Amino acid sequence: MPNASDNRLSDYPRPNVAVDIAVLTVVAGQVHVVVQRMPEGEQAALPGRFIRERRTVGDTVCEVLELKLGLSADDVRPHLLEVFSEPDRDPRGWTVSVAHSVALPSDELAQVIGELQPLTLEGALESGERLLYDHDLIVAAATDKLRRRYEDQPDPDHLLRPPYTLTDLRELHEAILGRRLMRDSFNRRVEPLLAPQVDAMGKPETRLGGGRPARLFSPSNPPTATFGYRLPSADEK
Repeated sequence: MPNASDNRLSDYPRPNVAVDIAVLTVVAGQVHVVVQRMPEGEQAALPGRFIRERRTVGDTVCEVLELKLGLSADDVRPHLLEVFSEPDRDPRGWTVSVAHSVALPSDELAQVIGELQPLTLEGALESGERLLYDHDLIVAAATDKLRRRYEDQPDPDHLLRPPYTLTDLRELHEAILGRRLMRDSFNRRVEPLLAPQVDAMGKPETRLGGGRPARLFSPSNPPTATFGYRLPSADEK
């Protein structure tokens, strides 16, 4: 009887392994994702790339960002979502996807290769179009993870450019969470977790808006504190 140690790696079938990335942002109070099409304009898909020989998953994430999207991988914090491994997920052949997500400010995507598509609260394309392979599942997972992060910390993905007002921050969280938040309760929860902006004299810096001047804040350093429990919605008693 052959010993298991006699088996060689070549005795086992090998899937293709790819990295697919859902790049998310917020535009006009709505979460968007970057999708790409072939020159023929066929069905859209997430940007991705097969892992080349002697390259790591991390290397491939950077290659997708730089080669497929035209973005700099510097200072980008990719989030590992999960491994999508249904045998029939790609009709071209057995392919496993190590899916990631990235959340970036919208101004960093001005020259991105692809198109920004608005998403529903469930993480589907608002247009109703279906993405290739199982990329709809990847986008849904990415938006769910994004929502969980924003339920836990003030702007953990740094989608806002500091300094910002508490109203700016609340509107960002409302766009991602998909519900209106209680203004006063939100302010009480987040203000202790932020760094107030002060001028050279130590006085609070403000921004003039439609009403009275609003105080300006930046992320705390390091931004480790969390809300502690779910942010209350505006319609909750």
